[in-house]
Amino acid sequence: MKAWDHIPEDFDGEVALCIGKFDGFHLGHRLLIEEAAKTGNPVAVMTFVFNKTKTIDDREEKKKLAAALGVDYYFEIEPDSGFFSMTPERFVSDYVAGRLHSKYVVVGDDFRFGRDRIGDIQTLSELAKEYDYSLIVVPKIQYKDEDISSSRIRKCIENGQLSDTEAMLGRTFRLSGEVTDGNHIGRQIGVPTANIFPAEGKVCPPKGVYEVGVLVDNDVKEYAGIADFGVKPTVGENYPEGLEVHLIDYNGNLYGRNIAVLFKSFIREEKKFADMNELHRQIDEDLRRVKNGIDKQ
Repeated sequence: MKAWDHIPEDFDGEVALCIGKFDGFHLGHRLLIEEAAKTGNPVAVMTFVFNKTKTIDDREEKKKLAAALGVDYYFEIEPDSGFFSMTPERFVSDYVAGRLHSKYVVVGDDFRFGRDRIGDIQTLSELAKEYDYSLIVVPKIQYKDEDISSSRIRKCIENGQLSDTEAMLGRTFRLSGEVTDGNHIGRQIGVPTANIFPAEGKVCPPKGVYEVGVLVDNDVKEYAGIADFGVKPTVGENYPEGLEVHLIDYNGNLYGRNIAVLFKSFIREEKKFADMNELHRQIDEDLRRVKNGIDKQ
């Protein structure tokens, strides 16, 4: 997949263009990409970055998901005041038809665009003949009798509804990052851990201990583990909110490597223990529960 952080002026290709925020690349988003692929044209995604909005995936995660879904061209725009003031027709003439030479435009049925969001499906339909593209409108899909949407999924993540999150995303929710040096307390008590900090603006689950799967760099092998998301109250005060992960049956140095932590199920709330011995006993119990579950699979 080729990716740009803008819309190039010299792009050469007639594409099936999917337009939207695509936060999470949930099942509804995937349906757009599937419909675009059916046209036989290269599949392009035009997506947007809004830095003041919490997101399901950070920018790198989002890009990797697009590639995994078979997207050929990925255009990421960070809108400025000029972009927001653009009329719907200028957006189509300059970007959709002009620079990207779109032969198909694929959007959801609630798509809005242009200044003050005055453009909609009807607008795209009216402009299609003039700018020589075919419009494909994909209806929303439902889960538990409600529309699947990124905002609904974000609320599920924040509320710790992991099974509903996975059902709507079509995959397990994850936090990713580079492993940083910690205080080595886990190693001292026989439970070495890897520490990562979520990207700024990433939506996160409630503080607590979770059963997780862990992917290391680009390795396809998934390691079972447990993770504490929170502020390490037993260790000390003023720790930043982060993720501390223990990988079961992993031997190796993870410092400086990138890991993706997949949230499988909630084990317990984060709490402050009386001392490190009590914390160690609780971690052993958490690990026992996870290992017993693995043995029964």
